[in-house]
Amino acid sequence: MSDFDRALADHRAGRLEAAAATYRRLLDVEPENADAWHLLGLTLHQRGHNELSIPTIRRALALNPGIANYHNSLGLALHATGDNAGALDVLQVAVKLDDCGADAHNNLGMVLTDMRLFEDAERALEEAIRVRPDYHPAIHNLGRNHVWRGNDTEAVVLLRDACTRDPDNSVYWNTLGVALIQVGEFESGRSALERAISIDPEQVDPHVGLAHSLLRDGQFARGWVEHEWRLRRREFGTRMRTGSWRGEDLDGQTILLWAEQGLGDAIQFVRYAPQVAKLGARVIVECPAALQGLFGKVDGVSKVVSRGAARDWDTHAGLMSLPSILGMPNEATAYLRAPSVTPLVTRRRRRIGLVWAGNPAHSNDRNRSHALSSFAPLARPDFEFYALQKGPRANDEAPTNMVLNRLGGGFRDFSDTASALASLDLLISIDTSVAHLAGAMGVPTWLILPAIADWRWGRHGEATDWYRETRLFRQMSGEPKNAVFERIAAALADF
Repeated sequence: MSDFDRALADHRAGRLEAAAATYRRLLDVEPENADAWHLLGLTLHQRGHNELSIPTIRRALALNPGIANYHNSLGLALHATGDNAGALDVLQVAVKLDDCGADAHNNLGMVLTDMRLFEDAERALEEAIRVRPDYHPAIHNLGRNHVWRGNDTEAVVLLRDACTRDPDNSVYWNTLGVALIQVGEFESGRSALERAISIDPEQVDPHVGLAHSLLRDGQFARGWVEHEWRLRRREFGTRMRTGSWRGEDLDGQTILLWAEQGLGDAIQFVRYAPQVAKLGARVIVECPAALQGLFGKVDGVSKVVSRGAARDWDTHAGLMSLPSILGMPNEATAYLRAPSVTPLVTRRRRRIGLVWAGNPAHSNDRNRSHALSSFAPLARPDFEFYALQKGPRANDEAPTNMVLNRLGGGFRDFSDTASALASLDLLISIDTSVAHLAGAMGVPTWLILPAIADWRWGRHGEATDWYRETRLFRQMSGEPKNAVFERIAAALADF
């Protein structure tokens, strides 16, 4: 058996280190062997060493640029590093070189889905399935594409098919679990996530999905433990190389509490900073610049810094890890204060703030954001309306029957937003960071939620453990998206 055949046998059997060692020995003798360079790069990708894999596969391409499979493997490695644009370029070449290759069409569709180019992705994935009707990776990726687009019923059908074809694939079960939860099949979704974990206990995503499912149902003890799996994701790798605080004695210690995800998440969980300070710690909070003015005034916070700026600390914790250590808040008291109050012109009428759109890049933005025109049923002559909306949707056209004072365009940071909130009698908002800020300040807030709301708002009811003055208005499953505004209008009549 030749060295190449021996390496290939080990490679196919999953003995990747042995295969890589043999490929390297072969390349010492045959440095122009493009297949060996390609397959060595592929073993590196399969072992997670993508930064080494990419130049290795490029060596193969330099020797033989006309091989579709080389481009396909390079696309996978680039995608694994987060370079979707680079992956797209080489996968498009792979498809041109071999238009009948199901693998390249599938991987192209996967990358296009990650780039939110859903229709192009669907065409690529359907082509992969046309070439190979039983090709379950493409069936799964097409289902995943439908999950992102909100075509949840179609997604469930495809993903069940993929799981049937490859019942030991934990990734498929994880995606199915997400889709089932999005159609309201919570128990089946949780079972799918648990199946994914049983197949591959080290896969992060189903643990995090299970955490969200448990927390949505109020199973906090287990839910917060599962939620810690998020810290094993690649983006936290550097941060978590040093041990984090897990409840040890903090007396006389300096702790860095760092914001890890969205602005709303940071606002929600900075509530724990005073509690940490009471354990005897000096508390430094790391957060985006837009929040620093507010967080610097939180009780117990000694210093606020930008990412990477703090050096003088003994231990650290992500803000979203604090509930797993300290438990749920005992009472939903206000903990953020506005630096000032924005003077608003009024004619002795109630002042109502509005926020109607979130970050369009959010995975569920299609369900949580609304058209400003949907707020038309709320307009009344005895109310003044103020838009706190920022971003590309700030200048959306207001309903013809509503006089809207636009404030959001003048906000420099969340201190300005807080000052405006302090002048209002009520905020009516979709699920976004401004709603978290109002809740943290104790400003009465009516929160508009989609039928399948984010895990933190639970599955039922109008109250939340997080903010005492926040009332939840949930869309009902199957009803028109705008029907919730009629219920809000009725509630305003009694406000």
